[in-house]
Amino acid sequence: MSSLLEVRGLAKEFPIRSAFLRRRLGAVAAVAEVDLDIAAGETVALVGESGSGKSTLGRMIVRLIEPTRGEIRFRGEDLLALPPRELRRARRHFQVVFQDPYGSLNPRMRIGDALLEPLLVHGLAAGSGASGGERREKRALQVAGMLAEVGMPAEAARRYPHEFSGGQRQRIGIARALASQPALLVADEPVSALDLSVRAQIVNLLANLQRDRGIAMLFIAHDLALVEQIADRIAVLYLGRIVEEGPAAALLAAPLHPYTASLIAAVPRVRAAGGLRLRRVPAGEPPSASDPPPGCPFHPRCAAATERCRSERPLLLGSAGERKVACHYPGEAALVQRTAPESRPGDGTFLANGRREL
Repeated sequence: MSSLLEVRGLAKEFPIRSAFLRRRLGAVAAVAEVDLDIAAGETVALVGESGSGKSTLGRMIVRLIEPTRGEIRFRGEDLLALPPRELRRARRHFQVVFQDPYGSLNPRMRIGDALLEPLLVHGLAAGSGASGGERREKRALQVAGMLAEVGMPAEAARRYPHEFSGGQRQRIGIARALASQPALLVADEPVSALDLSVRAQIVNLLANLQRDRGIAMLFIAHDLALVEQIADRIAVLYLGRIVEEGPAAALLAAPLHPYTASLIAAVPRVRAAGGLRLRRVPAGEPPSASDPPPGCPFHPRCAAATERCRSERPLLLGSAGERKVACHYPGEAALVQRTAPESRPGDGTFLANGRREL
């Protein structure tokens, strides 16, 4: 399957400056050397803890943040080499749904005008050659159709954002993102600011729209229970690096990286006998992106870490079944992580097969 989007070696470093004279003291590597492909019509979920670089990566892909280095190709075209006018033309084909439904809509603009704006920018508004009254009527019908597609009534076009709930605003944000008929939609944690009762509705809406329109989607989230419902493939991000990638069903059923295993163990599940299975939260806190540990970035929290893990950073390499993992002991370390005590980082003594490594 050919790739709609190809990301190669993408990185973003934010400078650390002194309070006096603003001298550069160092840099925070928010995203580090990421490679990612998305095929036409495919949904790829990008998951990880808060601060792992998910949103930064998504915003670089749609050119809202300038990368420090790397390559972004969309339909074979290098987005980083495009002049401003050509980039504006290309933006019609990739759009974003933002995390905050309260801050992503102009509070002084009626909903109908907010939905019409991208149509006008990209030359897609109806009735271009018609008279004033006929043009307004055709555009009102066009906006009503956009609202209906996301389950909103036509009369919503006359109202302002503050008159809607968070879930309704996010539906409007989705309608606006789809107005230009994009081939790729980046959904940046689109349900994290919403009530639990509304989250499943928005995820189902996105899944249905993605299927009906045949668009590709990068779905950014930290909730694996939601990702399980929507993703074809999953890429797991830790400290700005992809540590595991593969088909969603296979990755969730049998993770190869211990960090992925920790994320899965942290999802509460309903027991068959009744009640909830308690979550197993990953031990410790993520290291600072401004001072990452040597070797594998996950080794301070890994129950199977060895001396090799502490000194040598594993590369993201292909594994069986279209999977990739950055771990010296793929599968084995993940199994140890799922069963080891939460509070005990590894000392290299209890790998899954009982082998001792020093």
